[in-house]
Amino acid sequence: MNLKDLEYVKAIAHFKHFRKAAAACFVSQPTLSGQVKKLEQELGVTLFDRSTKQVTLTAQGERLLTQIKVILEQTQILKELAATSSSPLQGKVRIGIIPTIAPYLLPTLLTSMKEAFADSQFAFVEMQTATILSALDNGELDIAILADVPELKLYHTVKLYKEDFLVAMSAQNSLAKRSKIALDELQECSLLMLSDGHCFKDQAQQFCFAAGIDVSNEYRGNSLETLLALVAMDDGVTFVPKLACTKRAGISYLPIFPTQQRSVVLACRKHYPHLAGIELLANWLVGHPSLQQQLTKDLN
Repeated sequence: MNLKDLEYVKAIAHFKHFRKAAAACFVSQPTLSGQVKKLEQELGVTLFDRSTKQVTLTAQGERLLTQIKVILEQTQILKELAATSSSPLQGKVRIGIIPTIAPYLLPTLLTSMKEAFADSQFAFVEMQTATILSALDNGELDIAILADVPELKLYHTVKLYKEDFLVAMSAQNSLAKRSKIALDELQECSLLMLSDGHCFKDQAQQFCFAAGIDVSNEYRGNSLETLLALVAMDDGVTFVPKLACTKRAGISYLPIFPTQQRSVVLACRKHYPHLAGIELLANWLVGHPSLQQQLTKDLN
């Protein structure tokens, strides 16, 4: 038994296909299949049901896969600790970030972030929340920047900031001259919402439901930028986090009452070996003047 064999098992379980798993592991399919068969013989169990087109784990395989993932994660932790003992975030750091934060946070911070952490090579990947959490679990990501959601109780998190939700509407809208707006006043408006999978959409939908606003038949978009383009055409209104509120021709932003907010956090696995580095990065982000300016900017 060796670690490569365990990686092969994990890959097959993920892809449910021997050829795809072999390609992901950069080995030939016969090599991968042969090593897994030897592992099964050594353990005295059958890990995979090969009788169907889509390879599936047996009950014994499901149970052993949990431990295999633990072994591989702990091995990775050992390697990372040895490689970066002198610097908490030395080397490549893979960061997942949700689409409603990435375009608005990174442009203002990325250059100075690279300068402040010269020993780190940050690689950012834009993903939705569910995909980020899966990637953290699999070790494909080291850190995530995302809105706080109940699922994050299983992870180590550090608070970064809170930001208000605002309503974006066409400057031509009769409500646009107001200094703020109540949620129930949006009942007659055409609401533009993000599509399923965006945690921002889930949060906006929750406080709409609480205010008695029906959002079941509203337009769904894939990005805030798409929704804002429609708002500028007076084709509806949408909710926008403060960081994404930039001055745009034809759009007014109105504060909501009662105030609606989201918390943004830095997250990682609870046993990530560089928790000190996570705290260091979080403190740097929180204290950066550009972020504070964005969160307190005047939109009028």
